[in-house]
Amino acid sequence: MQMLARWLGELSRDARILDLGCGSGSLRSQLEGRNVFGVDLDARELARTPALRGVVAMSNRLPFRDGAFDLVISNHSMEHFADAAGAIAEIGRVLAPGGRLFVSVPEGASFADWLYRAMFCGGDHFQRFSFLSLKDAIESGTSVRLVAWKELSTSFTFVEKLNFISAPIGRLPGPLPRRMRWLGTLPVWFFDAWRVALNVASRATDRALGTSFSRYGWAFAFDSSASTVIQEPGCLNVCMSCGSGIENAAAYRVGRFRYRCPDCARLNPLFRSSRAV
Repeated sequence: MQMLARWLGELSRDARILDLGCGSGSLRSQLEGRNVFGVDLDARELARTPALRGVVAMSNRLPFRDGAFDLVISNHSMEHFADAAGAIAEIGRVLAPGGRLFVSVPEGASFADWLYRAMFCGGDHFQRFSFLSLKDAIESGTSVRLVAWKELSTSFTFVEKLNFISAPIGRLPGPLPRRMRWLGTLPVWFFDAWRVALNVASRATDRALGTSFSRYGWAFAFDSSASTVIQEPGCLNVCMSCGSGIENAAAYRVGRFRYRCPDCARLNPLFRSSRAV
């Protein structure tokens, strides 16, 4: 997000940043070399990134003093918080005066979120946010206000063979319902083809009918200013392997209809429309 990039450019290198619900770390290339504290419930995920100052804690009970952070990031994590209101209150408490907040979430009514929940029995998505429900919750629970936002497109990265296993005998240990386990017996190419079909079909339908099947959700930027809210352009091209949104995928074009992701080097179908969907 352009606003987040501008904020990081304005912050000193020793400014304190909280990466909330970070797993092994969010936005690694942008936060590299920064003074980042990561909070997650999974100690093993935190340990995967030694440079991250990992803290095992609940999002609604943060072990930090009031006003400890200049920037809080909740990147694709708030939908996993069982107590989202409590987490938002804690964000408001640990933000320093003049602090800023970046949040990205899926749209709870989107096709991509519905498919994810259907495949993974909810996938630990406890919250179903709409644009206004999240905006209102943050503005009423903190002292910051929305200053910029953008729509996020999905690439259906979760449609991958590694997320499926054959149905075992006895109790099911994983998150998938038994009715879905047979998918784990299918070859890798089936999932690759399924992802391509979902990406192409969703974007073609959106372009033809004005629907929003390819929309994942939104990224929001909040601070204490009273400036006019800016809508940033969305990224229609999102890597099907790593999930990176590419603002100018044509710069990495391979042939007429594909581009190579600059982050993971995988090939993806190239969508030429600049319209955010």
